[in-house]
Amino acid sequence: MAVVNLAPGAIMNVAVNQIRRQCHVYRTRDGYDGHGTVGWAPNGGAVQVQDIAIGQHVTFAINGQAGMIASGAPSKLQVLYDNAAAQEIAATDLRASAQILKRGGSRRAGAATSGTTRAVAQAGDSTSQQAMNTLNAQWYNAVVTGCHLEPSTFQLVQGNTPLGSTSEIFWNMLDVVPPLSINNFFNPSQGNVFSSDYGAVVMNLKDQNANKFQNDMGDYYQQWRAYLKTNPTMPQGGIIVLFNNWAQLNLPPDMAQQCYTDYQQISQGTVPAAVQMWLNAGGSTGGTKAYNATIAQLQSVLQSTRGTSFSLNTSTASSDISHTWANAEAGFLFDLFEIGGEGSYDHLSETLAESGLSINVQFQKLVTFSAGPLAKTSSDPILQNYQPWYSSPALNLAYQNNNNIVWNNTPPTWDNTFGPNGNMLRTASALVVVDGITITTMSNSSVSTQDQTTVKTAAEGGFWPFFEAEGSGGWTHNVNFDSQGIMTVDSTCPAGNPQILGVIVTPIGGLLLS
Repeated sequence: MAVVNLAPGAIMNVAVNQIRRQCHVYRTRDGYDGHGTVGWAPNGGAVQVQDIAIGQHVTFAINGQAGMIASGAPSKLQVLYDNAAAQEIAATDLRASAQILKRGGSRRAGAATSGTTRAVAQAGDSTSQQAMNTLNAQWYNAVVTGCHLEPSTFQLVQGNTPLGSTSEIFWNMLDVVPPLSINNFFNPSQGNVFSSDYGAVVMNLKDQNANKFQNDMGDYYQQWRAYLKTNPTMPQGGIIVLFNNWAQLNLPPDMAQQCYTDYQQISQGTVPAAVQMWLNAGGSTGGTKAYNATIAQLQSVLQSTRGTSFSLNTSTASSDISHTWANAEAGFLFDLFEIGGEGSYDHLSETLAESGLSINVQFQKLVTFSAGPLAKTSSDPILQNYQPWYSSPALNLAYQNNNNIVWNNTPPTWDNTFGPNGNMLRTASALVVVDGITITTMSNSSVSTQDQTTVKTAAEGGFWPFFEAEGSGGWTHNVNFDSQGIMTVDSTCPAGNPQILGVIVTPIGGLLLS
């Protein structure tokens, strides 16, 4: 069984006879939950495109042809195929396929090859996955209570996510639109990015109070809009000069002068000003989209904060997450051990999770640090090097008006953006960061002598819930067993190695009011 993971927008090149018969494409929850498609294009043949919903699989008949499979879905896809002579992958085999996938990768490779994928939780009803889903829900509740966070806004970041040392890493984290889930594995290359979504919206809004301009432009109006979407370089003098330069090359002389006069009257309006800011910052093809706080500011605030400590006994703790902002939605990625790839590790995860764990946690430092899209020029020595790109009035105009007076008749539409499955329903308005971590995990049942060596080896590769390997990023995992075989894992990460615990999720309306 071969499984290839496709990130949103990614392409899989298929060689001759790589897939001799069919392939099945399964869509996971890893990413954004809106409308998606997947396409198969054989070399020299017609493109085949199918809609694909979360949890659904579709089939393409490849029959040994070369070509490409392209993702048009905002969440991760998995391409499954088998060239064995007597075997085809049927819909009823997806659970087994997901389990094979679970055995096959290392989380070190990133989201595209994550060892325990969300497909397992989607398709599987295995005891191991049920036990880990329960454990992760209990951990979420314990973190919310112990860190005095609000379940109405908090999303847990899964796995090891160091804060990093540059502002751009910090901004990338904030720029990911949180999926509808109490937890999320952060992937810097994931498809649903706030700044990209924002840019697509701003470039698809009509200039307000521009009826005369549009009438005088006639058919050339859509050509002007299309030109703006190519991300032209903004000249000295701003968008009015950009329009004049374009008009001189593309419009009849008399029309160019009249339309230039019309455009002068609207160029300071909400939409043209937002378009100018977006293009000044590089548009959709370049330029870092900065936020209005820096990593230095975050680290300074972090050092002045206090920490917290809390405990969790999974034998008695609640796993109910229906009270959270995402209701009962939970994405799942990880077992107890980072290392993965062996059935024995899964067996140990299941046994330990099911029998219960007693966990004591101490964070020496804890901060919730807010930041928003850069909307104006800053005097900060770092931020002054970045162009502001965000206009709250423009996005608010789009949000408040579901009509073709404000929106052009091309994608993205209001429904694509703010509808029930829209891609801008929420934002990450703050990071929750901890530093100086000590976690002591004790099993509630004994571990057999033959499994103790396996546990020690596995824990060195990374242990739940942060999963950083021994010696990496300052982490250590000391595993001991008492005379009864009760396991104790002391996981520590000394101060000076801050980790991102989660993000604060704000509905899009909250951002526009801030």
